[in-house]
Amino acid sequence: MNGQINTQDDIHSIYFIDSLNGWAVLYEYDPERHGSIIHTTDGGSNWFEQYTVSGVVLHDVYFTDINHGYVVGSSGFIYETNNGGEQWFSISPVSGYWLYSCYFFNSDIGWVGGGLDGYLLRTIDGGQNWSFISIPTNERMMSIYYTNNNYGWACGAGGKIIRTTNGGLDWLLGNSGVNVELRDIIFIDQNEGWSVGLNGRIIHSSDGGANWNIQNSGVNSHLYGVYFADALTGWAVGDNGTILKTENGGTPVELVSFSANYINGVVKLNWITASELNNSGFEVERKSENNQWNEIGFVKGSGTTTETKIYSFSDDLSGVNGNKLFYQLKQIDYDGSYKYSNEISVKINNTPEAFELFQNYPNPFNPTTTIKYKVPIDAYVTLKIYDVVGNEIATLINKRQIAGEYQVVFDGKDFSSGIYYYKLNADEYIDVKKLVLIK
Repeated sequence: MNGQINTQDDIHSIYFIDSLNGWAVLYEYDPERHGSIIHTTDGGSNWFEQYTVSGVVLHDVYFTDINHGYVVGSSGFIYETNNGGEQWFSISPVSGYWLYSCYFFNSDIGWVGGGLDGYLLRTIDGGQNWSFISIPTNERMMSIYYTNNNYGWACGAGGKIIRTTNGGLDWLLGNSGVNVELRDIIFIDQNEGWSVGLNGRIIHSSDGGANWNIQNSGVNSHLYGVYFADALTGWAVGDNGTILKTENGGTPVELVSFSANYINGVVKLNWITASELNNSGFEVERKSENNQWNEIGFVKGSGTTTETKIYSFSDDLSGVNGNKLFYQLKQIDYDGSYKYSNEISVKINNTPEAFELFQNYPNPFNPTTTIKYKVPIDAYVTLKIYDVVGNEIATLINKRQIAGEYQVVFDGKDFSSGIYYYKLNADEYIDVKKLVLIK
């Protein structure tokens, strides 16, 4: 950024039409200027002033293509350009209303929002007339964004985020997870989106705005504008000349894989990161069908690293019921900010049809052998070893187990050669088999 921009100025909004051409609006701490529109043609490395206006606070800028753009601000101020910002001219203002946000599909259809009590307005005639649209909050709307004619979002005071899937006919509240004022919002498709707000807050959604995760901005400055060129490259701007850029989607930890495997009553989770930034670690969360998420463990992270890291966690399902389980990771930064992974599922309904005790293998053995058995229902299970005269010499299993297939290793290193017996007792089921230790 060059000397055209005072670092004391507040940058209220930023918008890029491609990777090189972008615009931003400033509130300048100069009593003779106030509102200013700036432009870059080299991806934000350098900026120059295109337009300034006295006595007006500019809040939002949006371009439909390289030539056509709009800005809105205080006192219902709406300006339009059709030559890339070389000249700006006023279109019909929304008299008496303070405008914080705008979005235009084309030169005829557009939206503006703002107000102390919250409202959205729509035009279908290029701003000559505006109609009020009902929304499910009375908080002022600070930003509006659509990805197509149907899918749109708006954010505002109190951390409120609303979304529509039918072009604005109906709006639903999303769960932002924050209560600070959100000043700008953008989506790159129907699922991936970001919103920024006061106190350096940046949040990200991967489910169309229904739920949001906090990302680490690294600043406490108020953030007023956000724009993403794709899923990785984005900018956030705010007061005192703050400009932030990310090239990894704002994600502090790049999770490249996350998988689960079930065997013998245990789910083994494995995940890999390609890089990490200030990663305190991972909370492991589990839920069964139609139940709430619960934390079941924590795996320490690697702080900051560009090296590939491999993690694992074993979940013993003793006492856990269900046919299918779901897992997710809550990655936590040192500053407390966090992000959830995608959820994965694993089937655990490998329920045997009947109790069964298998012959140990190998047999004869020296000094270890494996004993397998099946439990068709949740039961209290004991598996014990006896000598030829019936004395108990070892207990291998003595606990309640869920239905499933199990195996256990018997180590005979402390026993003499000879014939032994192993006995499985599960509820009313009893079975005994012979094993031979040869040294």
